[in-house]
Amino acid sequence: MLVALAANLGIATAKGIAAALTGSAALFAETLHSVADAGNEVLLYVAVRRSERPPDDLHPFGHGPERYYWALLAAMGMFLVGGAVSIWEGINALFEPRQLDYFWVGVTVLVVALVLDGISRVVAVRQLRAEARRRGISVRTVLRESADPALTTVYLEDSVDVLGAALALTALVLHEVTGAEWPDAVATILIGCLLAFIAMRLSRRNRQLITNQAVPARYVERLRRRLEEQAGIVAVSRLDAVYLGATQVLVAADVLMEPELGVEDAARALSTARTRMQREVPVIARLYLTPVPHEHGADQP
Repeated sequence: MLVALAANLGIATAKGIAAALTGSAALFAETLHSVADAGNEVLLYVAVRRSERPPDDLHPFGHGPERYYWALLAAMGMFLVGGAVSIWEGINALFEPRQLDYFWVGVTVLVVALVLDGISRVVAVRQLRAEARRRGISVRTVLRESADPALTTVYLEDSVDVLGAALALTALVLHEVTGAEWPDAVATILIGCLLAFIAMRLSRRNRQLITNQAVPARYVERLRRRLEEQAGIVAVSRLDAVYLGATQVLVAADVLMEPELGVEDAARALSTARTRMQREVPVIARLYLTPVPHEHGADQP
């Protein structure tokens, strides 16, 4: 993460110099984009460090949701610094067209940025595909459901980095070929819209996770089947599972025990089931099993 931060700061500096020399609004937008990326790296680093602190008296379930809080701040920063300011700059450039200079400086910086961002995106795609294979789902589903904001943020940032640099480069080339100033302004607005869209998507996802979103239904059903396979448990009448963090889940279940089990045998069976489930499914940080009467359980959905 520190390497990525240094890379983003270097790219932002190069883009800033190129923007000043060329006068390109699109390059200025890309500078803001890289600055926002660098800020996101810092906030995600803080998010990971703070979320991994052990539980304490004030936070008995740990600090996992801190990761979503800091990731939400990162998304808001991307929206304001990268999105809103870029759109405003593009609108100004439409009404007050600028003459662009030092064409090859801008092209060189953007080509280098495209190569570096492309390499970073390839790495992010590989990580996503590996995660998708591990879960047996599609990459799109991983992006929609992942409880790790760092994974999705890096991929989406890298994708917009490539698109943004390509738009700015296209605008410079069109200006050099046609002499028109409007492509630079339009590219700036499009870059801002891309950043705003990604920022809103990330904000929505982190808002869902910070408010204890439930684990997807297919995983809940898998947990239900695993519990019903445990010795002494006849059925699971109700099961709730929510995210405590990127790799932690809290599970609470009402279970129907075998009728012939005594109190001590039932307690022993529950303890064994709890230990076995947490060993077989490491993401379960807390597992609460509550035995309920068969009459009560039969009325459960």
